[in-house]
Amino acid sequence: MKKFQFSLEKVLEVKEIEERIIQKDILMVQREILEKENNILQVREKISEERIKLSILNQKGSSSAEIMIHYKYLESLSKKIEIYNNDLNLLRHRESVLKTSLIEKSREKKSLEKLKEIKFEEYRKSYNKHQQIVLDEISIQNFRVKMETGK
Repeated sequence: MKKFQFSLEKVLEVKEIEERIIQKDILMVQREILEKENNILQVREKISEERIKLSILNQKGSSSAEIMIHYKYLESLSKKIEIYNNDLNLLRHRESVLKTSLIEKSREKKSLEKLKEIKFEEYRKSYNKHQQIVLDEISIQNFRVKMETGK
């Protein structure tokens, strides 16, 4: 009897590869999310530092032009945070989509693996049945030979 061969083995391999690719994509997106979160923290620190500088400038009685420069800088930092937050939201959405896709690919792979197990079990039963038939046939032949020689 021929060796067990799962007809959908290549499909199963493709699902495993797709699953690994999605896992790598998720890791890359998570890395980008961490970078954006770190960028936001850094910009918030700069905003805090700039507000301290502004309060010192106000106490010193600095020129309005110098104070306006610092306000504009604060405004640009706030816009930077807004941009980072938008990027962060997009990345989190992408991560969510990838995780959903990963779950789907994992389900597909598990279904194929289960089907493979079922097919292997069917093959095993068929193989055992075939082996039993062969053994029965050998036993019958041996019995016939003994009966003919024993007469």
